[in-house]
Amino acid sequence: AKVVGVDAATDLAVIRVEGKQDLTVAKIGNSDAVQVGDWAIAIGSPFGYQATLTAGVISAKERDVDPSMQFQHFLQTDAAINPGNSGGPLLNIRGEVIGINTAIATGNGGYQGVGFALPVNTAVQVYNDIIKTGKVTRGSIGIRFTPSDAPGALANLKVAGVKEGVFVVQVTAGGPSEKAGMQEGDVITAINSKPVRDGNQLIGTVTSTPLGSALNITVEREGKRHDLKVVVADLAQIFPEQYGNGREETSKPGEPTTVKFGMQIQTLTEQQADRLGIKQKGGVQVISVEPSSFADDIGLLPGDVILSVNRQPVHATEDITKFGSTRKPGDAVQFRVLSKGPNNDWSARYAAGTLPSNAR
Repeated sequence: AKVVGVDAATDLAVIRVEGKQDLTVAKIGNSDAVQVGDWAIAIGSPFGYQATLTAGVISAKERDVDPSMQFQHFLQTDAAINPGNSGGPLLNIRGEVIGINTAIATGNGGYQGVGFALPVNTAVQVYNDIIKTGKVTRGSIGIRFTPSDAPGALANLKVAGVKEGVFVVQVTAGGPSEKAGMQEGDVITAINSKPVRDGNQLIGTVTSTPLGSALNITVEREGKRHDLKVVVADLAQIFPEQYGNGREETSKPGEPTTVKFGMQIQTLTEQQADRLGIKQKGGVQVISVEPSSFADDIGLLPGDVILSVNRQPVHATEDITKFGSTRKPGDAVQFRVLSKGPNNDWSARYAAGTLPSNAR
């Protein structure tokens, strides 16, 4: 598979799967039509147990689990979702995909009856944008605000003398709102004369507005009403670190390389390592492992990151290829690798063995 595009804001990527096999396509449902109480079926590989199916119901909609995830409003389900389910589908009773399993609420790292799936309609929007333009473009007015359910949110509104609205905590320097005269401490109460109740409504209106279009935004400031004309700009340009559509790669990963030990590997760029949460520099990632090969025998797994071979640092696929070319049957080979655990944390281990006569 090849990556077509990435959207950091929703943690989604579009990949093109290439191959001669006939692949079964999942049927896409309509997550907007889902109701609380509907049956839900989750599929994934919890704790490494592949192709596991669990069932439950939709227990809530439009859940916000992290204030930084402004574009991820989740379906909540009590179908068992555990570490390893992420990326798997959430289905309705007709077998249609209604969500992508994403997160759990837990005190111990395991299932406690509350799981979250990104609605498939959100994924479809991201897919369509990436296929059309190679990236997802969203509008922004260049502010940060207090979520309506945050501690002190109601108090901020009361001090401002309003019952509903969005309390502005930061105005980005040089952004559209600053240019229009918006200030920290303002409360946004209406857009184009329509009342604004909370941040989700504000985000929905702004992100769906074409770039370059002007919005008439009403704010309350020290007991007075102000009408501002704010021109919507590109979110990724205003907040590039957070919403830069997967961040621009300063180096490109090479094509997967098949090496002597029976595996495909790929050089790991710094940007990829950051996204994976790996602090160590360098290394190559295992893309696939051939069954009954030397790599399979010593326990290497797809997703593992190889940091060294026989105590020699590995920085690129060429390091493994060069090392393999000098090995012969009977030689001892030791890989130091990072493997992801059930809690999505990385731990180092050693995978070692003696090359057999038919090593491949």
